[in-house]
Amino acid sequence: MKLKRLVWAPLVAIAAVGVLLCAPGASQAQQGTLTGKVTDARSGAPISAAQVFVVGTQVGTLTDANGNYRIASLSAGPRQISAMFLGYRTETIEVNVLAGQVVTLDFQLAQSAVALDEIIVTGTAGRQDRRAQAASISSYNAAAITEIAPVTSVSTLLQGRTTGVSISTASGNSGSGQRIRLRGSASIQLSNEPIVIIDGIRADSRVNQIYDVGGQAGSRLNDINPDDIESIEIVKGPAAATLYGADASAGVIQIRTKRGQTGVPFTQTISYERGIIQQNWTPPANYAICTATHVADSRRALCFGKEVGTIISDNPLDRYDAFREGSNQNLSWSGRGGGENYGYYLSFSTDQESGTLPNNYYDRYTGRVNFDFTPREDLRLEASMGLGRINTDLSRNDNNIYGYLGGGLLGSPLTVGGFANDGWYSANRQVEAIRNIKNTTMSIRTTPVFTIRYTPVPWFRHRLNVGLDMTRSEAKDFYPKNDKTWYGTVDLNSGQIAQGRQNRDEITLDYMGSAQRSFLDNFVADLAFGGQFIAARTDLTNATGIGLTTNAANAINAAARTTGGQSYSESRDGGLFVQLDLAWRDRMYLQLGGRMDKSSAFGEEVGTFFNPKAGLSYVISEEDFYPESLRGLLSTLRLRSVWGSTGRSPGSAAALTTFSAAAYAISSTTVGSGVTPNNPGNSELSPERGVELELGFDAGLFDERVGLEVTYYDKTSNDLILSRPIPPSLGFSSNPLVNIGQLKNTGWEIGVNARVLEIPSFSWDARVNLSTNKNEVTDLGDVLPFGTQTFGMVKEGYPAYGWFTNKIVSFDVPNNRAIVTDSVKFVGNPNPGFEGNASSTFTLFRNLRVYGQLDWMADYYIYNNTDQFRERQMGTGERWVLRNDVLTDEERLARFGPFVNESGAAVLASSVNGAYFQKADFLRFRELSVSYTLPQNVAGMFRASSATVTFSGRNLALWTDYLGPDPEVLWGGGGAQAGFVRTDFLTLPQPRRWLGRVNVTF
Repeated sequence: MKLKRLVWAPLVAIAAVGVLLCAPGASQAQQGTLTGKVTDARSGAPISAAQVFVVGTQVGTLTDANGNYRIASLSAGPRQISAMFLGYRTETIEVNVLAGQVVTLDFQLAQSAVALDEIIVTGTAGRQDRRAQAASISSYNAAAITEIAPVTSVSTLLQGRTTGVSISTASGNSGSGQRIRLRGSASIQLSNEPIVIIDGIRADSRVNQIYDVGGQAGSRLNDINPDDIESIEIVKGPAAATLYGADASAGVIQIRTKRGQTGVPFTQTISYERGIIQQNWTPPANYAICTATHVADSRRALCFGKEVGTIISDNPLDRYDAFREGSNQNLSWSGRGGGENYGYYLSFSTDQESGTLPNNYYDRYTGRVNFDFTPREDLRLEASMGLGRINTDLSRNDNNIYGYLGGGLLGSPLTVGGFANDGWYSANRQVEAIRNIKNTTMSIRTTPVFTIRYTPVPWFRHRLNVGLDMTRSEAKDFYPKNDKTWYGTVDLNSGQIAQGRQNRDEITLDYMGSAQRSFLDNFVADLAFGGQFIAARTDLTNATGIGLTTNAANAINAAARTTGGQSYSESRDGGLFVQLDLAWRDRMYLQLGGRMDKSSAFGEEVGTFFNPKAGLSYVISEEDFYPESLRGLLSTLRLRSVWGSTGRSPGSAAALTTFSAAAYAISSTTVGSGVTPNNPGNSELSPERGVELELGFDAGLFDERVGLEVTYYDKTSNDLILSRPIPPSLGFSSNPLVNIGQLKNTGWEIGVNARVLEIPSFSWDARVNLSTNKNEVTDLGDVLPFGTQTFGMVKEGYPAYGWFTNKIVSFDVPNNRAIVTDSVKFVGNPNPGFEGNASSTFTLFRNLRVYGQLDWMADYYIYNNTDQFRERQMGTGERWVLRNDVLTDEERLARFGPFVNESGAAVLASSVNGAYFQKADFLRFRELSVSYTLPQNVAGMFRASSATVTFSGRNLALWTDYLGPDPEVLWGGGGAQAGFVRTDFLTLPQPRRWLGRVNVTF
């Protein structure tokens, strides 16, 4: 089936919706108004932003800061009204709306540890209440988290909030990206980053850097202002099969931004935040031993006149004051409200952040307009527009000779004084030289979205999303012209400017219809159907100029020599799905679904591919036979199981035969244009297929004071896309991609949330999340094990890109050698096998809140290449220079050798890395905040309805046996294996942050 044929069904459905929109709506006469308040049933406190809606229609609103709501223009007659809020039981009340009158209806919601009636807004097809979902879908109130936690980006909003979600911050550079994994890594060669959906459309979430800075890159995910986010849903397993099957094996993150409040008066919030960023790390000094030559050389300031054998040290990063105290500030404004049948949300925010290194800045300017219009009870129109401008200046670091850490940590104290190096790695390449290198990226991002929700009759619903995520980026990489030989080569010292322009567009067309009918008294059937069409293109044009007249004229055309290039990619993906939900007595639910997909990434020989799904959810605690003796201890119990298939697609040209341009000489004055073979392609290349089984249960204990969620998952990725080596005689310069091999991920997820204590003047809420993951390559087909010790290796029976080395068997101290194995042996996992977090919130007198969070990871190793480089390669690390004083004989031999194998043959030190594959288990005091809400009479003095002051900190303490500064950092290099490998290679550790924030609502 051609792709263009594949999308006809959604287009026909869309046309049908257009016809249905012309149908007459509810009578505009005989209408009434509904008002009321939503409060906590136990404490009586108002619940802000609770959803109140009319069942079977598109009419609904959110409560204001005092819990009040108003729904106008409601047709007279008996209606069912529901109120819901995360963490509470949904309450539905039938009320008789009287024409021309105002009816008051209040809700007192009871807290619930297991929110089975919570609506899953965008994470599922068909029935949307949680009790009907066979799979585990994590959701949380993002707006509530940003009120108390030190959240400055989407990645910090995601980190440590739920089970099965692993977030690793790449480095301490402001503006650098992160690694996100949902239930481990499902692919060896393709991306393991989850899909991100914002307000129903596919969003650009790439970690992308046009010009390399040594290893780090910016993240498009962090373009989004976290203060604009209302809620987040995370789809980790087979639940993704129906809606997102073709490309969802790595999971889906659903983000919903804040909406307007129909019938609620306009309110506005002004927030100001300011903080400091401290380099929470002292760089190690470089060491050396003075020889007779050194002590006699007056240029060597630290050795001259000293005794031979004197040990000297120097810390050039400290001596040159390379680090500074960073800062960040945020000013934001938002307003929301609405009239009788419309609501709106407006926001503007400016964030300015300077990192702890001189030329590291991150500025974000965002704006958002969301507008909802309900012209009739059966019709709702939603429009939104997000705008952003993001400026990122990343300092050079990681594996970079022009970086601060590379220059400072690899220098020698023997050059301090009369040498151009002056303790640094390279001559004349100190802080001034590095500071003058500029690597900047400016991106402008626009995300318009339009949604139609239409319910012609209460049992038949339609939803259509049309949206665009458009990013325009300009990047600049500048080495200034100088006469001090700062940069080592003639070309760079003559002045070099590179500029790139990247356009990224992603269009989403998404339709879903659902119909519900009751039959045989106790059965309800929901049939959902629809499809998506995603089209994306990326276009990058770049140019480089070498040899500048002046640094002020740093345009490409002002350079003596210029070169340029372009790259382009385009992809189109389409899918059709159907899902049937059968409910029996509103407590047992069966889900059956399937999806057909086709992608332009594959050749003509590959047709559509099918992703099925089947699941069962059973609220057994609502059965009459459920023992009464259990209800006090185990008041709610839901059992669930689901099986489904998902996929993952490669780049748009993965299946194509490609060629590279090559010039050839026709004559001494004429050059012709030719080609050379690049990749033979594979017309039979198909997507990777992920098959996952999930089993679990949800339980409410001790009168709903404790909620327990337990899930076991078994995820198998089949038809892995790998490079298969071909003979060089074929003439192609790269190997084709083939479907071969298998990768498994299994693990447990346990989430516990509890209201530990609740009395009139004090409450204590706590949550603990625990996750395990076992990653194993179970089949490589006819591809031999591949990889290297320092980047990780792929072998059957072990984790993908696991750490291997020649292991030490014994020590022969008398002969000064260590005996190692003849072949490499497994050392450990590059990614955590166990991780978790614990958080608590204490509330005193409803005004003072204290919040704290701990994170931990365990059962993994990090390759400390910083130490390896400083000790073995440069010979300036403390352990190397002082090896005979600070290390035992066995510790010295284990680290530095010499090494021989069991057969007595010499083994290179680079093959024995056990000392540098270091256990990285850690416990981090991640967040702490104290928030105080001023009494109403005090806030009223400023004509405000509420005011809150918050002081918070992030990355406050670290406990670990890892020998480097930070076991979470990620060197950004390494190609395909970078998605697995955890390497510390001259990477800046995460800083400590202190923040103060004031929120005032009028």
